Amino acid sequence: MNTPPVVPALSPLALPVPRPRLSSGDRRRQLLSHAIALFSKHGFSGTRTKDIAAACGVSEGILFRHFATKEDLYHAILDTHEAAAGKDEWLAEMQVIAERRDDLEFIRCMLAHILKSFREHTAFHRLMLYAGLEGHSLPGMFHERMDSSTLDFLRKYVVLRQREGVFRKGDPETLVMLLASPALQYGSRKYIFGLKALPRTDKEAAEQFSELLVAAMRATKSLIPNKSLKKTSKRKTSLS
Repeated sequence: MNTPPVVPALSPLALPVPRPRLSSGDRRRQLLSHAIALFSKHGFSGTRTKDIAAACGVSEGILFRHFATKEDLYHAILDTHEAAAGKDEWLAEMQVIAERRDDLEFIRCMLAHILKSFREHTAFHRLMLYAGLEGHSLPGMFHERMDSSTLDFLRKYVVLRQREGVFRKGDPETLVMLLASPALQYGSRKYIFGLKALPRTDKEAAEQFSELLVAAMRATKSLIPNKSLKKTSKRKTSLS
């Protein structure tokens, strides 16, 4: 009589361990995190909703349960960035600096905030670059929701200092662009393109940029055409 083979009992370690089920909030944050990472790496045209779902190990149905449309997903991305960027706290700090008319610190704080954003939220800035290149609606949405209020605050400070005779005359929007440009260029070069930036830290760069910018913004006599110098120049020219 043949004895049936003995089947060894499975060790508990050999059994598949079910993954813990994420809460609705955690799943939403996971989907957003992977969406930002994929958009920043492949762009919007190169990222499908099923790619985002697959990266999280779920179906597209789960993705659409959290974000009914792509526009819902885009707004959620902006919500996430706005919460992480700490814009309200930064504007409150800038308001205190503005009230004491500390131009150097005002510009330095603005530049430091921009560089911090590039440093800590590089994927978001890469995503926005892709969006702009692809003609996506996200940059416009970002401007309407966040950027416009910040630019309006900066513009009002420039206008105030112009009226007080401290800042040079000129179009306020252009001057605000001048103030932000060094940090935007530095941050893009260093964090978006991965190119060698200036041989200094972000803090040192912000300090040096702010010193140069505050000097450029001052309404000094040297910025006003000197008629006597022009006459002297003409006289020298005629004698030569």
